[in-house]
Amino acid sequence: MANQSKTIWLLSSNGHKLQCHVSTDKPLAALLKQKYALALGVSSEPLILLFDGKKIQEEDTFDSLAMEAHDIVDVLEGSECTKTVKT
Repeated sequence: MANQSKTIWLLSSNGHKLQCHVSTDKPLAALLKQKYALALGVSSEPLILLFDGKKIQEEDTFDSLAMEAHDIVDVLEGSECTKTVKT
């Protein structure tokens, strides 16, 4: 389903939760990092996004990750980013 808008959630381990509307066929990583950084006043550079325990790559889209509406993306920031992450 090309170019539809879906809602997903960004959730950090420190309790921040952010609702995001995304296009199903556009890359997610940069967009979600930017939205999270702007909403919480942090730098987007060190952020790592995980979906189903795997790091979201720059080219990944909602469709390519087989996401569903209201799925949750985990956000690692700060010292959490040094943890080992599956790719």
